[in-house]
Amino acid sequence: MRIAFLLSLASVLLSAVSYADLAIAKKGKLLLKEDFNGERLPELFTVGVGEWAIVDNTLRGRRLEKDNHTAFRKIFLDHQDVIYQFDLKLEGNGYSQILINYDLSHIAKCVTKTGSVTLYKSYEGKKRRQMAKEGRDPGLDPMKGQWEEKTFAMDAAELSLESGHWYRVTIEMVGDRLSMLVDGVRVSGRHIGITERKTNFGFQAGGLEGYAYYDNIRVWEAVAK
Repeated sequence: MRIAFLLSLASVLLSAVSYADLAIAKKGKLLLKEDFNGERLPELFTVGVGEWAIVDNTLRGRRLEKDNHTAFRKIFLDHQDVIYQFDLKLEGNGYSQILINYDLSHIAKCVTKTGSVTLYKSYEGKKRRQMAKEGRDPGLDPMKGQWEEKTFAMDAAELSLESGHWYRVTIEMVGDRLSMLVDGVRVSGRHIGITERKTNFGFQAGGLEGYAYYDNIRVWEAVAK
């Protein structure tokens, strides 16, 4: 009976730890789980550019100069309010970006470097005009066509991450709110554009002389606290 009690207590404590990094949401239905245990890129991670490979059961990415673009893997997933969570390791001058998108349009960007973490509201004008020209679904359009606002940092903070070490990253998105936690440092922001429907998101690796590694990727539906 004592063993059963201890096991129950351990389960409660582990659950409390897993939710301690959530500021604005609770975990709902699990939408995506990927641990990179195979030898090849999972099907959901095959669209993009840059150098990507499975290394020691993790996803490793690096930008290639010839691409003239940050390395990315685009994940197609219809979602709205969610929690993205993953483990991240940076090497050299590598850095990580998570792009949150509706169709072709970038809605927001979450950037982690060894010395900083930043949340950006992304400029939508160019992609929105391309979508209109191609007759694509305009989505919910919470900005009501006012897409010329340039990319700006909603919040930023200093970090001190060690190259070659793993860190847990948690990104929460509920309504017009966006929050990100890395190594105990939190940034957050609000923007009406974040309420747009999301049809895909992307893992990006920047830096020509370094790598970004990803592992233990989870995406849950987010329930507002």
